[in-house]
Amino acid sequence: MRRKKMNYFYSKNKQKSIEKLVKHSFFSLFIAYMQQHQNEDVILRDLKKAFSNQKIESFIEDLITEKLLIRNNRRYSLNFSIFDEGEFQEEIKKNVALILQWLLPMKQEERQYVMGEEIWRACFEEEADYFYGTTVDFTSINKQVSGNKTYQFVSLNSQTTLPFSLANYFYLQKKQFPLPPKFLNLAHLIGDVNEMYYFDQVEVIIEHIQAKKYKKRRPSIFFDSLILTNTIKSIAPEEGYQLAIPLIDAPKKTKDFPKIKLNRTAAENAYIKRSVYEQLFKELSLSDVSYIRKI
Repeated sequence: MRRKKMNYFYSKNKQKSIEKLVKHSFFSLFIAYMQQHQNEDVILRDLKKAFSNQKIESFIEDLITEKLLIRNNRRYSLNFSIFDEGEFQEEIKKNVALILQWLLPMKQEERQYVMGEEIWRACFEEEADYFYGTTVDFTSINKQVSGNKTYQFVSLNSQTTLPFSLANYFYLQKKQFPLPPKFLNLAHLIGDVNEMYYFDQVEVIIEHIQAKKYKKRRPSIFFDSLILTNTIKSIAPEEGYQLAIPLIDAPKKTKDFPKIKLNRTAAENAYIKRSVYEQLFKELSLSDVSYIRKI
């Protein structure tokens, strides 16, 4: 029987220490072995035999340090939850239905903003420490934010795609990832420009466009980059330019949406909330979302 692929999720404060472990060449094999023998007394000799060509002892100590593995009376066992498809479905469906009922009367732009702000925070940024594995093939929604003290450019998109946006470009630059082909023209135009400096220049352009006073009198890589990324667009010649993505003033008070109330472990809460968010994203037919948040 083919083993299901396991995906791992963990809180942001664990990212630096755990990411290296999860990406280790035999992390998945080790977890699969421990699952297969979960009803047995697994000792170090068994692990050395199963992973004879690996530096298994130091790896085990790292897992114990991160509390992913327990050693008790020289026996080893996994110390995190693994969730399969179908778990907590009643709670997930109930919360999706409640939040959808609240979202549907809104305009599309407001829905997108709320999904990127209030609901995002509730689902991903209000958790205690957690780590879990799951065989559920989550789409995984990513959120990238770039900008200055006045304007924050936000991009929400599924992990399977990386839309051509300024937020995603600066994310790739910060991570020093290879640029996909669709970003190369932008890279030739603005290169590795300082993010704060870039958005300070863009702020001036946006303010003038919003006031209907922008006139392009000389070449500007900042203006050209906004055109290239479909952040602004040309309208009737005599009217100049306008924003092509929503500009939303950050409200002083957050919206009181139906809270996801759970009374479970931190890992269970995190799994349920991720499930709720991804189902909402699908129900609202969102694939990628871009907007500018005015602070």
